[in-house]
Amino acid sequence: MSDSMTAGSRVAQVDALRGFALLGILMVNVWFFADSSHLTGGRDPSTASPVDLGIRFAVATFFEGKFYLLFSLLFGYGSVVLAAAAGEDRTRLMTRRLIFLGVLGVAHGLTLFYGDILLTYALAGTILVAAGPAGPRARLGLAVGITLGMALLLVAVAVLLPVGGPAAGDLPAMPISPTATPAEALAANAATYGVVLPSVVFFQGPLALAAFFAGSALAMLGVLRPAVPPRSILWRVVVLALPLGLAGAAYAAYLDVWGGGSAARVLATALSVVTSPLVTVGYAAALLLVLGSRAGRVVTAVLAPTGRLSLSNYVAQSVVLCLVFTGYGLGLMDRLPPAVVVVVVVVLFAGQAAASSLLLSRYWTGPLEWTLRHIVRRVPRKGSGPDGA
Repeated sequence: MSDSMTAGSRVAQVDALRGFALLGILMVNVWFFADSSHLTGGRDPSTASPVDLGIRFAVATFFEGKFYLLFSLLFGYGSVVLAAAAGEDRTRLMTRRLIFLGVLGVAHGLTLFYGDILLTYALAGTILVAAGPAGPRARLGLAVGITLGMALLLVAVAVLLPVGGPAAGDLPAMPISPTATPAEALAANAATYGVVLPSVVFFQGPLALAAFFAGSALAMLGVLRPAVPPRSILWRVVVLALPLGLAGAAYAAYLDVWGGGSAARVLATALSVVTSPLVTVGYAAALLLVLGSRAGRVVTAVLAPTGRLSLSNYVAQSVVLCLVFTGYGLGLMDRLPPAVVVVVVVVLFAGQAAASSLLLSRYWTGPLEWTLRHIVRRVPRKGSGPDGA
């Protein structure tokens, strides 16, 4: 495939990156379904097994805070592509798109997954649209400023917290618990959504907005369009970003799992805020290197269809996890060992990759993507569409 792309065509590498982000998001989100203690800090290190703690540490180090940032970067990137394709109608079309995502996010959060990010995306996206005239340098500056500001705020909170006291992010008396019936599952999820939503909006929201700005700046600078960066540059990004980022992420995960106090947990979050962007950029560069290698066609064939149907797959993940772990289905919350939960993630994503490929061999888009385009453009337009669609 040629690296040169027109304004309205898709870049397979972008879809593959989006599919990769979905895999990482699934690995993070599954614990909110599988483990009733996850929302309030996870299992007690003094009673959990070494294997369970090792899995928790690995997920915190390699996944938490990294992949939703990658997805957010791509959202910002896609906003620029969509705006270019929309021409004079860009504001109206983007507004409709954000309203749709907001409404879908509320429905998703109330009924399926209380940690939904779509409403937060819609709110942060309105700020991104309002910053339309800002150039790439200003957007990168805003991204760095927001990220560092959030980290410094968390450090200040950690300093002010009493050692061993309740963490700022702790949510006492959470209504989420193992459920046995669909009615119980719906009630528990809706109640938890009301409690969790402010922290998602006011913590993840600014960080997502920072990634939106960074992604839109990269699109303006021509990264991936019209060509993927040279391999020498990608290798340089991997070498400079990943070792430092993962070292910081590992220390943050250690503080989170074994730190033993509220201040340590908040400090771990602050460190994660700073180091996660490095890991995210390193992951993206590493995957682009893989996609340009001999194995690239196989990896693209697995990831790109999944990423092309990212909205449908994101919601479908919640549906399947609800059926496995809550009263909507089997009710296996707290009943599967963490190692088996990881297997569930691998099997589910493999199924989504196969289903996405099969669906795209018969149809031109997915159900939620079709609905979004129909509402935004009023007329369902056939074709693959730009990367942000």
